Amino acid sequence: MRHPVRKLSALAVSVVLLGTVAMTAASADDYGAIGLWPTYGQTFTLNPSGGTNGSDGLRVMFGGGQVNSQRFANPDDPERFNGEIYGPRSMPGTGDASGLFTQIALAVGDEAGGGTAFVAPSFYAPWSDRWSVDRADNVTLEQWNVVTTTSGNQITSVMTGEADGLTYTVTVVLTYTAPDDRMKFDYTVTIPAGNTKPVRLYHLIDTFLGGSDQGPGFFLDPQACGTSGYSGAVVGVDRADLGVVEAFQYVSGAPWAGYISGYYNDVVFGDNYKTDPDLAEGGPHLGPGFMNDLNNVIIADPSNDNGIGINWNFGSTAGSFSSAAKLIFSPDAVSPCEDVEAISPTNPDPTLVPDPDIDTDSIDDPTFDPLKDPEPIVNPSYTG
Repeated sequence: MRHPVRKLSALAVSVVLLGTVAMTAASADDYGAIGLWPTYGQTFTLNPSGGTNGSDGLRVMFGGGQVNSQRFANPDDPERFNGEIYGPRSMPGTGDASGLFTQIALAVGDEAGGGTAFVAPSFYAPWSDRWSVDRADNVTLEQWNVVTTTSGNQITSVMTGEADGLTYTVTVVLTYTAPDDRMKFDYTVTIPAGNTKPVRLYHLIDTFLGGSDQGPGFFLDPQACGTSGYSGAVVGVDRADLGVVEAFQYVSGAPWAGYISGYYNDVVFGDNYKTDPDLAEGGPHLGPGFMNDLNNVIIADPSNDNGIGINWNFGSTAGSFSSAAKLIFSPDAVSPCEDVEAISPTNPDPTLVPDPDIDTDSIDDPTFDPLKDPEPIVNPSYTG
């Protein structure tokens, strides 16, 4: 199914009824200002004065299980940031975050038996009928309960959810120090005693590359560098023409069970338009709503509306399990052969570099995507 697009700012009527609340037609920002949008836990910002010119670091925002980052201010409207994750005007944790296509999710169960998937609150709450996570019939969606705090250069979100009388916890610590071009995520998943189902964690992002929504995916593995016994990896999207690379970089801890750099809707929402380039619009469903691993597909078509994701499979044994990754927003190419932070001996499960001759001829051009704003923000001052 395709997610319905319901842009309140485009309503032709002059009055919108929300329960017993009446409000005149206005922009999403106006709704936020008068407090009618819901909120999804506190949101904090690191390096709040940065992200203006490409050399003062990233402005990093995190809350509600979602993240956004700014590298350049929009010179035409500097009060509304030009984010590097779609949607570029959406602030994590706020009511308009249903337009921000990124989330940390957890699946408790498997494809055969089903189970419960915990998703970003903005993809679950009543406002999210605009965007919702696709799911199998035997999967129940629940929203995270999110508590976020900050200290120094770190933001910590503790996300909890209950299934079958058991409480599952994901603690995510985001660390950022300006003017780095990447932020670090430390993930800890706590599986409660009594659990019998496999537990998978996902971090999923719709990339927005210096004002462009399209770019070719790539995957790099240090195994290709001749580094025997190491399997750190980098998966992302490269827009060298815009001077920006967005990618996840393995750092340490539990290995990835899957990764993807593909069509955004498949990555973030679990749809099946283009996840298998050989099947074009008939690929498999992936992600938390279908309780399976990402399929290691890389769509190298430069016109692909790209999203990137990684996931872990921690099994069903009770306990705490940790891993770390970095999210890169770099003007330069990333090499696991040269970047030691992408290599760790603690990951024993090397993956293979995808076939460079992958067939993308059958993928249609998503330059115009009716599911998104057909006129994305483009920063004319962006030089990379």
